[in-house]
Amino acid sequence: MSWARVLARRPERSIVFSNVDERFLPPPEHRAALTFGHPMLHYAWSRAVLNAGEELLDRTIDRVGADQVAYVDVNGDAPEEWTYGRLRGEVDRLAHGLRVLGIQPGERVLTRFSDRPQAAVVQLALWKVGAIVVPSATVEAAREVAYMANDTESVAIICETDSAVEVEKALSDCSTVRAVVGWPDMIGTFQHSLGSLSAGQPETFEAHPTEPLDASGIYYTGGTTGRPKGCLHTHAAELAVADLNNAARGVTADSVLFTHAPVGHAFGNGERINFPLRAGARAILKTRPAPAEVWQLLSTWSVTTMAAAATMYRMLLQTVEDPRAAYPELPLETALSSGEILDHVTFDKWQRLLGFPVRNAVGMTPMRHLFLDSMWGGEKVAPGLSVGSPLPGYEARLIDAAGTIVTDPEMAGRLAMRGPTGITYWCNNNDTLLARAAQDVEAGWSLLDDAYLRDGDGWLWFHGRLDDMIVTGGRQVAPVEVEGVLADHPAVAEVAVVPAPDLTRGFVVAAFIRVAPGHEAGDALETELQTFTKERMAGYKYPRQIHFVDELPKDGVGKVQRRRLREQLAVDAVS
Repeated sequence: MSWARVLARRPERSIVFSNVDERFLPPPEHRAALTFGHPMLHYAWSRAVLNAGEELLDRTIDRVGADQVAYVDVNGDAPEEWTYGRLRGEVDRLAHGLRVLGIQPGERVLTRFSDRPQAAVVQLALWKVGAIVVPSATVEAAREVAYMANDTESVAIICETDSAVEVEKALSDCSTVRAVVGWPDMIGTFQHSLGSLSAGQPETFEAHPTEPLDASGIYYTGGTTGRPKGCLHTHAAELAVADLNNAARGVTADSVLFTHAPVGHAFGNGERINFPLRAGARAILKTRPAPAEVWQLLSTWSVTTMAAAATMYRMLLQTVEDPRAAYPELPLETALSSGEILDHVTFDKWQRLLGFPVRNAVGMTPMRHLFLDSMWGGEKVAPGLSVGSPLPGYEARLIDAAGTIVTDPEMAGRLAMRGPTGITYWCNNNDTLLARAAQDVEAGWSLLDDAYLRDGDGWLWFHGRLDDMIVTGGRQVAPVEVEGVLADHPAVAEVAVVPAPDLTRGFVVAAFIRVAPGHEAGDALETELQTFTKERMAGYKYPRQIHFVDELPKDGVGKVQRRRLREQLAVDAVS
């Protein structure tokens, strides 16, 4: 497409989310103001056309060559290497196939993959055709799949065959889905697979001319309303988070990256697709590796850069007594902890045994990925467990309940952020989420649910969460969602769900239940309720602890006092 044609379709200013119908968006005053005030981010506002799929693949090949290895898939019986050239061929053939299938720019497509190269193939191909990707995790149940498909009005679902059972259960409730594409095999009566769509298609594809601030994806996070929140991000954001995080870690084309985080979640999605491909680096792909496998992968595949939740680092240190003795060739240089704040014991033990620090960083799905880091250029710059400072292009404020900026280093404040990413919820006429958008975005600043302290040197330190979300093993769980599922069981009269301290996962989901008449509390009912929840929601959300009580503590107006339940569990944890 010529520049004249591009400029003819482009207004004098770049409209944020111009490829999304206004009915899906909160009012403009409740959307984040996206700013790109750093030279590293010049492309975001200077380019008329910016397509993340093209930039992460074609432009990277221009720099590193098609023969560079992009992925090593170690899920099968034998490792399988994917070069950047092979990846581009698969992506471009599929992009042609998606066009034939009728996928239009701006339409939403739900994806469901384990950690395989095909997850990247699908996402990059969707971006190239101008579609909006909606990643989902393979652990999500039919109820959750149907909610996301309906909320986004997805026109298609592209799914790994081994994870298709819950999709098939959900389809009767998905009114907008007109096609289901499987890999490696077709799913149900739908006569499409990645192979059939790609067969015979050309190996080159001209990417749709998306604008920098067009929507690229809708990434779901847990919500205190009991339903996950869809968070919109842009093509410019996909590149910005990669450039900034790679610069912080010192990632180059010679780096080898690994994470245990699944590609269906925003954290793992960026770590497995955006970051390595932007750098021309290599990523090692393994679905749900056990801690002992992680050590072996790090050593065998010469991983230099690792990202994980604090839970994984605790489990790794519990698995191997002396990592350097067990794996003398271990080349690991940097290790990042996000999703939950690292504890002192794990921090100190890792430093002692590995000889370099695992450091805290902060990222959230509403912000697309990491935006606070304690490292720059591959070197840890912030002290101890500090989460560091905003990455270039971001601004951070701490505010009190009245909205006043906090300057006292002894006083904690709610974190407010502004930069190349920010909170814009996918509302789809959802009044509850519209109200949440009004609470979470003010004057263009994204107001997050964590409180921090800022010391005299400007470093940020995590202070606590402002909401009731449970962070377990790096994943968020909304208590009200678990309560809603448990309440459907006939043996449950009342239920309250809170976090319980756990040495490995940080916190686990704990349910306090008053049993309905005619049912008996005990081990059998506990097992039955846990199975009941596992069948209806993602496995990590089920209550690992169930406490049967005669009454739930309540205040004068009948509201359950979850604080008292949390305090009880905290006392039990140290007694």
